[in-house]
Amino acid sequence: MSLIAAVLVVLLLNQLFYRTSLGRAFRATSDDSETAQLMGIDNNRIYAIAMGLAMAVCAIAAFFLGARATFDPTIGPARLIYAFEAVIIGGLGSLWGTLAGGMVVGIAQTIGARINPEWQILAGHLAFLVVLVVRPRGFFPRTLG
Repeated sequence: MSLIAAVLVVLLLNQLFYRTSLGRAFRATSDDSETAQLMGIDNNRIYAIAMGLAMAVCAIAAFFLGARATFDPTIGPARLIYAFEAVIIGGLGSLWGTLAGGMVVGIAQTIGARINPEWQILAGHLAFLVVLVVRPRGFFPRTLG
């Protein structure tokens, strides 16, 4: 169920960012906020919408994490390293790449845990290092220009 939700969220975000005028406003504001403002984009409104959207995605992720794992208020830094690794494995700027990167880290950790429970976290980090050596820009890097 969480995989279906993740694919759906990435699909909706991808459609929002690359097929709507709001998505163009997000990209313009993130690239050059002064020029975007000169073109009539209200930066404060865009930042507020982006923050609300980010919180909605975080709420969905928290729901699925809470349904399958234990967590506490201090777990953030431990989970953040996996998110960082997923983004780098997938390629910076690629939503689908981030999803693929998260799956690579998760599958590597599952395989590592099957071999030896103490290897679960190590296997995820090793997968990250292997991908970094083989494909330094990630699986699906966003091309510039």
